[in-house]
Amino acid sequence: MWDRLAPYLWLMRLTFLKLMAYRMRYVTGIATYGIFVGGQYAIWQAVFAAKGLAPTDELNGLTLPQLATYLAVGYIARSAYFTNTDNEIAARFQSGDVTLDLLKPLNFHGQWLAQAAGETAFRVLFFAAPMALVLVPLFGVLPPGGDGWWQFPLLFVLAFVINAELNLMAGTACFWLEDISGLLSLKRNLIMLLSGLMVPLHFLGDTLGALTTVLPFALLSYLPTMAYVGQLGVAGHPTFLHVVLLGLVWFVILRGGNLALWRLAQRRLEVQGG
Repeated sequence: MWDRLAPYLWLMRLTFLKLMAYRMRYVTGIATYGIFVGGQYAIWQAVFAAKGLAPTDELNGLTLPQLATYLAVGYIARSAYFTNTDNEIAARFQSGDVTLDLLKPLNFHGQWLAQAAGETAFRVLFFAAPMALVLVPLFGVLPPGGDGWWQFPLLFVLAFVINAELNLMAGTACFWLEDISGLLSLKRNLIMLLSGLMVPLHFLGDTLGALTTVLPFALLSYLPTMAYVGQLGVAGHPTFLHVVLLGLVWFVILRGGNLALWRLAQRRLEVQGG
């Protein structure tokens, strides 16, 4: 068992060490995410003021401090699990280096999942943690509500897995599209909206909110962050068990889809470079 896992653990370690060489670029990322959170927080302050609500009053079940916490925790979590696996697969496809990946005695998906895990480990320590030190006092982030202290870490792991599978699917599309820059831009913008990172999904109305909540994107930000603020199972929101089952269903669907796509992709590999 250990002999089979050892190469993938080595890839995780190698990715972690490689990113250590460029860790200073994440300092600018902290400032960028701080601007995102600050801008959206100012918008919600204006919304509360326009409706004549005090910060402690609820808007769709959330107070202003809870919304600030929702935004800050959502961006901190995204900074940790976000990886460039899809873009890196496409780059290796276009350069011809993907043939080297195919020659390795390792599972192709396993290689990239291991590298994504290594990148996430680096981001947790050198991006998300420093960002939390800045955003938590700056925006008055609240501690986890209810059972959020144990639900959020588990759902964060689930968010990483779902995001990794989505990235593999988008990266594999380069075997047909060759240039997937437009697809990646669309995917990232859809995730920003449909994951609830910008606006809590239940703010979108009953029909649209219910529809977007069952999509895999909701597992990336909305549902884990709602767990953090203690809202799962409250006021009609899905329970923790419901979220876990939804995540397992989507994992099976995405994993099966990636396996099927990969079988098809290997039959039509056309390297552009080399």
